[in-house]
Amino acid sequence: MHLAEIDRMASNGTSLFHRAGVPSKLLMVLCLLWTVMASGDVLTLGALIAVLLVLHLVARVQFKEIAHLLFYPFFFSLLFALLKFQESWASGFLVILKGTGAALATLFLLATTPWVEVFAFLSAYLPGTLVDIFLFTYRSFFILLDQVSSLLRSMRVRGGYHPFNVVMNLKNMASTVGLVLLHSFEMSQRMYRIYLLRGYDGGIPVARRWWKLGYPDVVVIVLSVLIVMGMVIAWRLL
Repeated sequence: MHLAEIDRMASNGTSLFHRAGVPSKLLMVLCLLWTVMASGDVLTLGALIAVLLVLHLVARVQFKEIAHLLFYPFFFSLLFALLKFQESWASGFLVILKGTGAALATLFLLATTPWVEVFAFLSAYLPGTLVDIFLFTYRSFFILLDQVSSLLRSMRVRGGYHPFNVVMNLKNMASTVGLVLLHSFEMSQRMYRIYLLRGYDGGIPVARRWWKLGYPDVVVIVLSVLIVMGMVIAWRLL
């Protein structure tokens, strides 16, 4: 699942976005998510995704380490897009582009910001229990994705997938999803027992620090404002 590579990129990167503080990057990602979700035009969404790809290039994000993560939002958005395609092709592509764009914005934050700093910032404004839930979910999500990838690979190797047998494929996929759900419950109980043995008492101590406003933060904030302004201008023109 290359989770270690994502953490390495976030911790060892030297780009302008890596040097910016968590508050400014969260602001930019929230602006990107808002523009992606609020956009109702295929061309506008395509332009936003192009901007996101440029941001990844500037931050020197290794696409080979995160590209496979885009498959999951693309696949699940495709299921909803099939219903929208009955209305129009544009409606279907809007669903797919919104799912892909939101995933790109989130991956940009994860690839340029160590997850420890993100949760440390959130812990200053959110209840400790809620931050712990986010922390456990973040780690468990990638572990479960790794299990899904292994199960799908095993299913193909053992002949459980056939391109022309839809019924068999759906049956095997349903069994795979059920097995992953059972694993998720078992993993949550095991993780809870492990944290109890390590002294977990309802809150993980996280070191907080004050983020000073520097040159990289100013650039990121200006980019956030420009993104929102560009979205507003696009609305007026359309």
